Amino acid sequence: MRFVGLSRLIILAGAIPAVAQNHATIGRSGDPTSKQTQQLPRSCLVQENSSEQIKGLLETINDHPTADAYNALGDLYARGRHTECAISAFKAALRLDGQNWQSHYNLGLALLTKGDRSRAASELQAAIRQQPDSAASHFALATLLQEEGRLDGAVREFEAVLQIDPKFAPGYLSLATLYTQQGKNAEAETLFRQAIQNDPNNAQAHANLGLTMAKQGEFTTAEQEFQSAIGIDPQMVEAYTSLGMVETKMGRGKEAVENFRRVVALQPASADAHLNLGIALMDQYDRKAGFEEFTKAAQLNPNSGRPHYNLGRFYFETGKYDEARKELERATRLEPNFASAFYFLALTERQDNNLERATELLQKVVVLNPNSTDAQYLLGQNLERMGKTTEAIEHWKMAVKADPNESEALYSLARILNKLHDPQAQQFQDRYDKLQRNEQTTDRVANLGNSAIQSANAQNWPRALAQMKEAIAVCGECAEAAHLHRNLGLMYCRTGNLEDGEKELRAALELDPSDVATKKTIDTLENLRGASAKGTEVNKN
Repeated sequence: MRFVGLSRLIILAGAIPAVAQNHATIGRSGDPTSKQTQQLPRSCLVQENSSEQIKGLLETINDHPTADAYNALGDLYARGRHTECAISAFKAALRLDGQNWQSHYNLGLALLTKGDRSRAASELQAAIRQQPDSAASHFALATLLQEEGRLDGAVREFEAVLQIDPKFAPGYLSLATLYTQQGKNAEAETLFRQAIQNDPNNAQAHANLGLTMAKQGEFTTAEQEFQSAIGIDPQMVEAYTSLGMVETKMGRGKEAVENFRRVVALQPASADAHLNLGIALMDQYDRKAGFEEFTKAAQLNPNSGRPHYNLGRFYFETGKYDEARKELERATRLEPNFASAFYFLALTERQDNNLERATELLQKVVVLNPNSTDAQYLLGQNLERMGKTTEAIEHWKMAVKADPNESEALYSLARILNKLHDPQAQQFQDRYDKLQRNEQTTDRVANLGNSAIQSANAQNWPRALAQMKEAIAVCGECAEAAHLHRNLGLMYCRTGNLEDGEKELRAALELDPSDVATKKTIDTLENLRGASAKGTEVNKN
């Protein structure tokens, strides 16, 4: 899921202070090409292309040229999307008053509209030097820097915006979105929540908070935020789409389908909307309806490889390899770097025993995505069958490098190196054997953990605690250790044993410092302990 980005700040209308007079009635009829207005391109002075307000301002400038008048004229040109005329007017304003920060700011925005980002940045920086507390100038510069990937500078400017105006909602949303790009999800969450506190009816803030929570695996909270966004803005397509994706993650496919149907109803001409609905329908085993949605998506966007990729997968999974090949080849022609399409095309060729063609395609896949363990393993298999043992070993080693737990690649390496009497064979055999033992341990841990949760749901707390402790003992330092300690901590808390509960939760957080939910639970326990201590002190007094 991607965050819904804020639009680039290039809208000039309303950003520029208007002059005091009524432009349509000010001044007298005169020559619009007088000495003062000759600073503007002649095309900007053509009467039939000018509004009554522009004509009035031109007459005013003929009589009494001021920076404010040229500024207001630039605003009117910008409203009419005459960007070159706006730029000329703002430059004329600066020639009359080089210290006018509003002229620098407006010229910066006009240059940004034109695509002249370097000069736009210079003008916005000039505006900030002359008016350091202009939140609008800092925000515009921050947005420009963010789009150029200069994230540290963008952070500084967004932070300046919020220092100047702590209620400026776009500042919170933009800085929070930038934090997510840097992987600072906790900081992003804080800012989104602050934006919501400032404006509970900000649908975008709710939607972006939902995406942040979903990224951290907090799907229930994410769902609530998407629902809030939809309640505020029932036409918010991004919220319905994200809600559908979260419901899919939560195993609620039928509800996901309904939300994707709402997206299609709101945007019937959107290929992506039909594509998402098709994927959701396929997940619900409604293949006929899913196929129809993929077909519709391909018709709506003939230049996208995604619908053809999904059609190709449909045909592949139903054993129609000729049709699959046709769709997947079209997907790769439309998107030459589409690794997944090349991968399924390779699988299709393998099914038809086209070994050389499948190998060629898998080689493309591993160039596009070297960390594709499946592609590396299958490529090694093909190369071995073709008698290219050395190359096969190389790709199996790359598979194991990408995923140290790729058991089939480990086994293949142990087997082939043993045949070659290579001493490395034992190393890979030992890793394979250990992995098999770990998988048995994982299964045992999962069974104990699930049994503990069932006992807890039945309120059989002694049995639940004993089973969870046993799961932790069997697990040792396995990948599930943090999760098990967290569950044991929550069980202790449910039974009123807050001290042992906090101990287990802290053990979980030490194993997984990124677990925001566990951190929040510990904070809650600390607040309860503080409140209890305060109450005890009051009673003593």
